[in-house]
Amino acid sequence: MAIKNTTWHKIEPGQIVTFMYQSKHDSSAIKRTVLCINPEIRYRKKNGRTTKFFIGFQLSRRGEKEIMPSKLNRLLRKMGGLESEEGVLGADIKENISKIETEQLIRMLRTETSRYRTFNLRKCKTKRVFLETEYKKLPKQEVKLLEDMVEINED
Repeated sequence: MAIKNTTWHKIEPGQIVTFMYQSKHDSSAIKRTVLCINPEIRYRKKNGRTTKFFIGFQLSRRGEKEIMPSKLNRLLRKMGGLESEEGVLGADIKENISKIETEQLIRMLRTETSRYRTFNLRKCKTKRVFLETEYKKLPKQEVKLLEDMVEINED
């Protein structure tokens, strides 16, 4: 598992990131690995204020069982496959994803897994974030296929 230090505003949809986050029912921050769906989505509260959320699928959380490679493979295929951008592997999602497109993607993927999570972006930004460059649970045959495609395109 190779990680690269990054900042919250550089995260793009489809990337796999690791960060510490404390939810309401946790006594301390817990390390999580998340496949990003939308790194910053605005939500208007009933009182009129707006808040921002980081939305993704939690692949692993300390103290819980990690996602199976076969489930991750199905999730990636429904998102459009695996993509390699600047040496970083992730899902093939367009960069500027709207709120409506995010909701449609979540609705489609929710049947696949119950790992959908929203994180308060203000709380997230208090902790460091790391970009996963080689996530160990990515299916080996999909990674090999992608590497072959990249080699063909370079020739």
